[in-house]
Amino acid sequence: MPIALPLPRMLLRKLGFDMLYHYTPLAALGGILGRVTGRDGPWTEGALDLRSSSGFSSPGRLMRDYSVLDFELKLKGRGTYTYFFGGEPSGWGLRKNLGASTDQSAEEQGLGIIRIGLEALLARYDGPVFWRADDSAVVIRGSYQGPGAVLPAPIRAAWP
Repeated sequence: MPIALPLPRMLLRKLGFDMLYHYTPLAALGGILGRVTGRDGPWTEGALDLRSSSGFSSPGRLMRDYSVLDFELKLKGRGTYTYFFGGEPSGWGLRKNLGASTDQSAEEQGLGIIRIGLEALLARYDGPVFWRADDSAVVIRGSYQGPGAVLPAPIRAAWP
């Protein structure tokens, strides 16, 4: 199993993508998107509150997330991680992580997409960043709060 390894921010920036994508069940988008700040084509922009998980969400998983090689001994956020695709996800990345395919839209598969600029994340997150090369996963310890965009817009979005 490929492992997400610590990666210096300078090297992360050199990987060539400027957007991160996180997929989540459609029902969760309403709790992630706070105040709406605008639109960018089909994307609804706003304040995001993207909470990390312990990795227990997968059926039969006995350990916390074991796919991240995390050497830091700080306890804050330890054992909870948030995953993103570095750039648009590949078909392999979608199948491996979500059981999804590229044959249907994310929405048709019950998934919403969260888009965050790489620099926006790095400006608001000061913890370690991890990289898993086989599926272009960018992993952070803990949660992300900051600007971003969602697709589709949740039904109860807080419009200004």
